[in-house]
Amino acid sequence: MKKYNRQFLTWACAALLCAAPWVHAAEPVADPNELPRFPPTEPADALKTFKVKKGFRLELVASEPLVTDPVSMSFDANGRLYVVEMRGYSEHREDSMGQIRLLEDTDYDGRMDKSTVFARELNWPTAVFCYDGGVFVGVTPDLWFMKDTNGDGVADLKKIVYTGFGSSRDRLNVQAMFNSLRWGLDNRIHGATAGNGGVVSNPSDKKAKPISVRGRDFSFDPRTMELRAIDSTAQHGMSFDDWGRKFICSNSSHLQTVMYDSKYAGRNPHYTMPSPRISAAADGAAAEVYRLSPDEPWRIVRTRWRATGAVRGAVEGGGRVSGYFTAATGVTIYRGSAYGDGFLGNAFIGDAGSNLIHRKKIRYQGVQPVGERPADEQKVEFIASTDNWFRPVQFANAPDGCLYVADMYRETIEHPWSIPEAIKKHVDLNSGNDRGRIYRIVPDGFKQPKAPNLKKASTKELVATLAHSNGWQRDTAARLLFERQATEAKAALTKSAKESSSAVGRAHSLHTLHGLKQLDFETVTSRLDDSDPMVVAHAIKLTEEFATKGQFPSAEKIQSLAGHPDKFTRYQLALTLGTAPYPGRDNALASLAQTDGDDKWIRAAIMNAAGRNPLALFNAIGDSSHAATVRFREQLAESIGRQKQKDAVKAVVDSALATSDKISAYRYIRAVCDGLRRSGSSLHKLSLQQAITGFVNEAALQYAESLKPALQATDKPLPVSPHRLAAIRLLAIPEFMPVKDPSDDFEQAHRLPLFNALRLQTILVKDSKPGLPDAEAIELIRAIADLGAWGLLANYVPAATSATRNETVQAMLTHRTGAMLLLKMMEAGKLRASVLSATQIAKLRSHRDAGIKKLASQILGPPPSKNRQSVVDSFLPAMRLKGDAAKGRLVYQKLCVSCHKIGAEGHALGPDLVTMKSMGREKILVNILDPNREVAPQYFGYSIDVKDGESYSGLIASENDNTVTLKAAFGAMTPVSRSDISAMKSTGMSIMPEGLEAGLPHQDMADLIEFIVTADAK
Repeated sequence: MKKYNRQFLTWACAALLCAAPWVHAAEPVADPNELPRFPPTEPADALKTFKVKKGFRLELVASEPLVTDPVSMSFDANGRLYVVEMRGYSEHREDSMGQIRLLEDTDYDGRMDKSTVFARELNWPTAVFCYDGGVFVGVTPDLWFMKDTNGDGVADLKKIVYTGFGSSRDRLNVQAMFNSLRWGLDNRIHGATAGNGGVVSNPSDKKAKPISVRGRDFSFDPRTMELRAIDSTAQHGMSFDDWGRKFICSNSSHLQTVMYDSKYAGRNPHYTMPSPRISAAADGAAAEVYRLSPDEPWRIVRTRWRATGAVRGAVEGGGRVSGYFTAATGVTIYRGSAYGDGFLGNAFIGDAGSNLIHRKKIRYQGVQPVGERPADEQKVEFIASTDNWFRPVQFANAPDGCLYVADMYRETIEHPWSIPEAIKKHVDLNSGNDRGRIYRIVPDGFKQPKAPNLKKASTKELVATLAHSNGWQRDTAARLLFERQATEAKAALTKSAKESSSAVGRAHSLHTLHGLKQLDFETVTSRLDDSDPMVVAHAIKLTEEFATKGQFPSAEKIQSLAGHPDKFTRYQLALTLGTAPYPGRDNALASLAQTDGDDKWIRAAIMNAAGRNPLALFNAIGDSSHAATVRFREQLAESIGRQKQKDAVKAVVDSALATSDKISAYRYIRAVCDGLRRSGSSLHKLSLQQAITGFVNEAALQYAESLKPALQATDKPLPVSPHRLAAIRLLAIPEFMPVKDPSDDFEQAHRLPLFNALRLQTILVKDSKPGLPDAEAIELIRAIADLGAWGLLANYVPAATSATRNETVQAMLTHRTGAMLLLKMMEAGKLRASVLSATQIAKLRSHRDAGIKKLASQILGPPPSKNRQSVVDSFLPAMRLKGDAAKGRLVYQKLCVSCHKIGAEGHALGPDLVTMKSMGREKILVNILDPNREVAPQYFGYSIDVKDGESYSGLIASENDNTVTLKAAFGAMTPVSRSDISAMKSTGMSIMPEGLEAGLPHQDMADLIEFIVTADAK
């Protein structure tokens, strides 16, 4: 195996999907003979084009001319269907062609027979939701409320209730408009913001503060019009399950979920929760799909042009332009009553580009949902069509218990920005603006139920409907009770909350009472003993309202809930305990820490719930050698250090000194010192240093003694020792390292022996003694880097192993002094520039320090050639070499695990390699060598400079009002407090650098790509 610059490939592998616009020569001329067009299928013949899962069939509910270009649907209380017609897609926004159509099934036979244009002349409408006899309509940048007040079926009341969606964009992305208005259990209307973002305001309320929805979704109270920015956003599609758990999707990430409400984040100012949005698909974000329709000729030509560099853009599948999610849209959780329990809670997602409907069964791995293909749909889709015009873009749970499908039905649905002009002149993007279909998915033996008439239902009937087996019926009943503010329903709702035979009915009743401001403390606390764990979880959540008024469940009840047998219930408890001073909170959190410390999400909720008094939880957890418990206490100790309160810090130190477990003691003391350092303090400043000098000095002597065997080791490796790993970090506490004044008595008595122990470890690394485990070496690097001992590190770099060298270089580059030392060593010939990755080189060339920037340009030379196509061309012969997947796996294990996952192996900074294999060899090659052809915004690199002189780079994993978290290789997450940031900017470029080709043999590339394209998810 040849030697590589490991970090070079690490970053290269991190962003194979990334790519920014670049400049080409004139486009080639398209041959019309290569671009035949497929004709549409008329509505009468449409059903013949589908292959539907056995036991189901499609029925045509409406088609042109009754409806055209449907992209969103909402049923009113009587089953009438309001449909958004985006007829101006994709280049006619200013022509105001969009409409809202009202469809009616007057005989309720499952087919619409009456159509009325409810509102016309709209610019790219994308969302609709029925409320109070009218509809909310999304038309970027505005959210309208429209209503027919005279009964003619046409809106005569039209009012803008919010404006500013997309206001931050100079040019709106037609496929990233806000969408998917949905009723929530919390009696609010929720919407997906998508990629255009914006700063939203209420034009009727000049006192209301505008709210930024950049990267976030939104919800609003339709009575008070109070707006909130919430959670994390995706693209087109958002849905709740029966219990209010949220699912979203993007075109190449077809099933995502939101793990917690954004209101919970930030309760602990010294802890950042992980990003709430995650992929929930077991087979990866851009999973394989199995289309029946032929690939579009224009797409084949474009792929060929891209592969040869004739036009910009990512190469599609190496000639196989389909077979994976590229246009996922409309994710919807089925909540109806017609399909049976095996389908309830399943996720349905359209791929508008591949003319199919995909299904996922949802199971829970701990508290995290996982979507999997059903056993009988492993290589086939729930529904697929041979008709290229079939474009399923949205779904709706319907009054009859079935799932309805909005088929935009058009010849081309590609984003117009991504089609070369030479091809576009042969592709009619308007073809289909006069067509559209709506289907419903019907099971065999389906019997049409009675027509809904909830608008006229009595309060008693609506309360009873909250227990209906159909989610649409429940949601609509809850909405109508909220609209009416039916306070007279309190007694019936209270009875239903306690006695309904339906668990979801009991939960709906609780939330409806809350929406009516009629929920009392006794009712909600009675459900803390409910037989269904999800009802208990919702009751816990609803206690938060009473907690703001000083009403709490008893400490005994809180403690018993911490021992609840259901994990999701315990997760909700951990989140809720962070919102208010619940009695017995710390003991309950301590119990949760001991029970669920290994669960990422519950652990995060507990840390967040520790709030501003982490010492109480630190003490409540108590002394233990259990790994999860120690990890919790270590994190809490760091938070305590950040607060700089002497008594609290002393309590941690005393606890550490009292424990019999030396490893835990080392970790607690190091953690509290880390917190102090990050807040600008230290044990010395708190007059607590002398309390631990004897303990630390004893640890140093024991540590040095344990390393003696390694000095003579020649062929027997010294096993990794957790004791030494913990000791390294303890011994590297800044105030126990050498100071500049050699006459300092304290240094002579205490610090120098500790430093010598670390120097001994360094000698072992430098001499390449086999007794040194890499894990300990890496910990050493991190420990010394904390001190700014850059001179020692710089001398150590040339002889270090590749793994520790990369760790060392990365640590040095976070600080001006370290970066300058590296460059000086290169200038003196003591270090070769090959130790730097292309990313690190680029960072040095653009460093904020003028001296470093100048020296980097002198030593490292000019940037790589911008003619990346010539580089791609030079590597095309590698595509003709036979790759060896086994050797490629070794390359992956050495170079790619830091940023890519395959199954459970690796780290997820870049895309999962299993999902990437469907891109094809050429696309993978081009994206490695020319990463900046197209860059999705989520893959832009960011650089953050902090006030203490350090700097960090990576992808933004999450951000809130207090913290920005960067994600880098090896899954490293770096939370940076906004108050510490001196500068933050996007590079506007892929995180993957150019220049990978330097020193990379063709055969190695062929082996790596062979492994990627043959990788297995298991």
